[in-house]
Amino acid sequence: MKQLLRKSGSALIAVAACFSMLLLAGCDKDKKASKEKRDKIQVMVGFGTGTDPSQVAVHEALAKEFNDTIGKEKNITLEFVTVQYADSEQKFTTLVAGGMTPDICGPVGVMGVGKFIDEWMDIEPYLKKDGIDLNAYDDALVDSMRYNINGESKLVGLPIGYYPSALYYNEDIFDRAGIDYPPTTWGTKDWTYEKMIDQARRMTLDKDGNNTYSADFDMEGVTQFGYDGTDWAPFRAWVGKYFDKNGNSVALGISEDMKTAQMNSPEWKKAFKDLRDQVFVYKVRPSSDSNAGAALFGDNDPLGSNKCAMWEIFSWMSYAYEGWDANFNWNIAPIPSFNGHIVSATNIDTFVMCKSAKNHDKAWEVYKWLFQPENYIRLNKNYGGIPAMKQFQKSWIDERKNGVVDENGEVIEEGRPNINWQVLIDAGAYADNPNNEAWVPNFGKVWDAMETAMANVISGFEEDTDKVADDLNAEVQTYLDEYWENQK
Repeated sequence: MKQLLRKSGSALIAVAACFSMLLLAGCDKDKKASKEKRDKIQVMVGFGTGTDPSQVAVHEALAKEFNDTIGKEKNITLEFVTVQYADSEQKFTTLVAGGMTPDICGPVGVMGVGKFIDEWMDIEPYLKKDGIDLNAYDDALVDSMRYNINGESKLVGLPIGYYPSALYYNEDIFDRAGIDYPPTTWGTKDWTYEKMIDQARRMTLDKDGNNTYSADFDMEGVTQFGYDGTDWAPFRAWVGKYFDKNGNSVALGISEDMKTAQMNSPEWKKAFKDLRDQVFVYKVRPSSDSNAGAALFGDNDPLGSNKCAMWEIFSWMSYAYEGWDANFNWNIAPIPSFNGHIVSATNIDTFVMCKSAKNHDKAWEVYKWLFQPENYIRLNKNYGGIPAMKQFQKSWIDERKNGVVDENGEVIEEGRPNINWQVLIDAGAYADNPNNEAWVPNFGKVWDAMETAMANVISGFEEDTDKVADDLNAEVQTYLDEYWENQK
């Protein structure tokens, strides 16, 4: 046998070489075919945060991990596509019109969801099919992602992170006034809106040190305000505190079928009046165009001016913490109850699946993978919100107390051990529903009308708040009629 092989070695080598070439060519062809079978799933980033180079790097790392593992198994290639925020809405509209809709968009806030509400899928059938446990999240945060569109309820996404409202306060101002700090936990029985306003009145001072209870108080000579809020948040963040006689939130100001404006209801009229009273009756906050407010707050946020005792605002104000640290002692308290209800206006980021994209099932495989705990927390840290997935909330507090580090172990935020971070975590249970940015028909026009009405009240431009509500209601009704006419 060996002799035979020696004699015909050249021929056998030639045959083997040819066979190997054919085999390799076949393998290459199979590899190419395998690659060609992969479906590209695109995640469009740009509706909010996520576009900074360091954030893009995290997306790229996640995409590589997916493509090297689940992507191989499922024949999927994950690609993050980054668009700058200023261009995102126009870019998305163009892609949809051109039949090139991205498969997933995120992170996107509730307002971004509302602007393109008809473009998003209901993910609830996928959640049920795969047995995804929604108890991993605060119920109120999940419910904020539910919408009633043309009589049908749909869950458009899961919360990746949230930014609740809380009451930030200046401890030094409280100390100088001899007033106890606000409570440390939500739902404290005697922590009411009325008590907060009383405290704010005692800490609003004029140049002679008089507070608003003094007959000598000079509104034109204010040197310190006791409270601020709402003007850095939408009007719905304020009217979301009001409920009808049946215990239903009146935040939307529109009937359940979304066809009738209800912004001149007793609750809305009272909301406008109470807002005006903060400025012109209790005098605890500046009007939006007052010289006093501009002089005291300047380019700072109200609390950062060191001339405001309490500020009700979203937790995305974290960028201001360093400046506060340098100038005064501060802390965080729960929002007081208002007419028996406690509501924390909340901004929430989510990821949504696009209805007009071409491969929903494979897009869901990506979505599901991104929301697995080990990937979820990387995305959450990448964007900076509080994790809505409850298992990570304790570690979020620990990081804020001891210092926040990035994926490379570098400290990116110093620890603040004395701050009551638990208040922000617990605020999730009190998230407003409907959300302050929730969709309504003709969203942009209705939104602008509400914001203009609020500005006119806070500035004092409109004194008759009932008329403000009536005029707003009439205007919004025309926008609703316009929307439904276009749906025919």
